[in-house]
Amino acid sequence: MKSESIEIVESIFKNPLSFLKLGTPQAYENMTVIPIIIQDDKFIDFISIKEAEESGLIEIIETEAVSQLEVINKSDKQILIPFGMTVHGGKQDRTIWEPILLPVGGKKSVFSENPGKGKQKYTIPAKCVEQSRWTYNKGRGFKSSKMRIHPNVAYEAISASGQSAVWEEIQSHRAEMKYAMNVAPTQSYLEMTKVSEKQTEKIIKNFKNVENQCGIAVFINGEFIGIEFYANSYAWNYMSNDIFKAFAIEALRFKDKPIIIDKPIKENSKEYHDEIISILRKLTFNFSTREGIGLGNVVEFNSNDKKWRGITLVHNSTMAQFYLVSKRGGYQAQAHRRPHIQFQTNINQRFSV
Repeated sequence: MKSESIEIVESIFKNPLSFLKLGTPQAYENMTVIPIIIQDDKFIDFISIKEAEESGLIEIIETEAVSQLEVINKSDKQILIPFGMTVHGGKQDRTIWEPILLPVGGKKSVFSENPGKGKQKYTIPAKCVEQSRWTYNKGRGFKSSKMRIHPNVAYEAISASGQSAVWEEIQSHRAEMKYAMNVAPTQSYLEMTKVSEKQTEKIIKNFKNVENQCGIAVFINGEFIGIEFYANSYAWNYMSNDIFKAFAIEALRFKDKPIIIDKPIKENSKEYHDEIISILRKLTFNFSTREGIGLGNVVEFNSNDKKWRGITLVHNSTMAQFYLVSKRGGYQAQAHRRPHIQFQTNINQRFSV
């Protein structure tokens, strides 16, 4: 019997307008975004990890395993840690590869040194986005960065893919963007993307959030490449700048590589809306689901043509975060693979690819 969570996710592809209210397109150079407006019955009350950090309500801590971090919820509110968020610090920069909604009060009490005072701690999954460091810079703690992973890296980070695929895609990005080898000597994705920060900032300043916006659908060179939205417009406002920037990297990747599409889209709302709805309805996926770290269930989905991959967190019959992107070029499309390299992962372990 198909799970309720999968049925909810399937419904967005069968009838997109049951979840999506699409706004007026905004365009700059080769990037066009369609605002997604929240529907009242899809709202979930939570704060983003960004807001929680500003108020000192969450703490992210290193562990001895690359694939795990610990997070302490100090808040009396639900906190969303979105898929694709990157954190800087500890022994390696990481990305969180599934959406996590921490409940009020948490589910596990780990007592501090002070008697009678407790902390709410969770073990959360992570993937490395910095190959060549396994030493502390400024202690065991992390802070969320201002850079989300861009779609091609995100495609590889969704859990069906291994760690080596993420590293390969980051190296592919270094090559295609022609970053000098003295940039990011530890192969830090976050350090690499700083090189193009002025360009991405120039792009994203042309896009503005509208009232009750909770996400975006994105076109690059006239091609629909992905969509991300939340069940909370207030949280979206906290995170939106980082999300725009991640998609802006895709715009830079393909700025000088126009894609020939069958039917060019005119600059009007109806044609963009129709294209989004048409593509979503045509896609066919393989779905899997599992219990979330905190609240809800994680649903992953991969298209039968291997081009699209997505992930969402279903809670209270709606989706706290929905993320879907297409694979466009990248390391799998390269004719020549890089030579054999060993990657530092933790104190006692190395992976070879």
